[in-house]
Amino acid sequence: MKRIVTGLFAVTGWLALLYSQSFFLFWLIITAIALLAAHEYFSICLKNNEKKLQFPLIIVSLLPVAVTWFRRIDLVYVVLIAALMMLAIIVVFRAAHLEKPFELLLKASFGVVYTGLFTAHLILFMALPAGAAWLLFLTTITAASDTGAYFIGMSFGKHKLCPSVSPKKTVEGFLGGMVCGTGFALLIAYMLFKGADLLPFAAAALFLTALGVVGDLVESLLKRSMGVKDSGTILPGHGGILDRADSILLTVPVLYYLVTYHLVG
Repeated sequence: MKRIVTGLFAVTGWLALLYSQSFFLFWLIITAIALLAAHEYFSICLKNNEKKLQFPLIIVSLLPVAVTWFRRIDLVYVVLIAALMMLAIIVVFRAAHLEKPFELLLKASFGVVYTGLFTAHLILFMALPAGAAWLLFLTTITAASDTGAYFIGMSFGKHKLCPSVSPKKTVEGFLGGMVCGTGFALLIAYMLFKGADLLPFAAAALFLTALGVVGDLVESLLKRSMGVKDSGTILPGHGGILDRADSILLTVPVLYYLVTYHLVG
């Protein structure tokens, strides 16, 4: 029941946010979510003396998201480069106090890209014409594919998809998620993008559904490597922010470039 109630609140809040027509409110809330995601990521990854660097690493990871206020993707990449340089400086000058400084640099760099750069594309989408519609299209794909994969996998799943990373995922569930994600995405596309050729939408939905599963597996790999069950407890019945956003984090940059390069829509 907790899972259902939390899901309903999340869906309602997301729809209200998308159609609030307030870029400032969207920027503020997504930036706050990115802050929570970065906190979860570094809480999972950091160990021993590395934990003393958690606060500066979170702040550096947040920089690409924060500058989306200016709605300029070039500025986001400039700040990303600056953030990676800042990470290098932090780790180099703390190397004497760290067990594996280069390993920390790699973990922190991935954290900046994962929770910073990828999340920034959510806000960049809202600066585009019909940005809210595109984000609804994307979240329909991830939500429908997750739901379809869960129920079909529970009912018919026999062949493991990637047992070393996520023992419960099955090939049957994956295929069921592809069908559900693509089907519901096409329905949304038909409703929101009147007169558009649905074939590119179908191709994009199929690819994004598969990529969303990879995003889910990446987060599972992260948790399994660090010996944790959930990324956090902020969402009752669901876990943490990363547990819910893992599929979107990998898919939102891809859809952003498909749209901006006019390959879909």
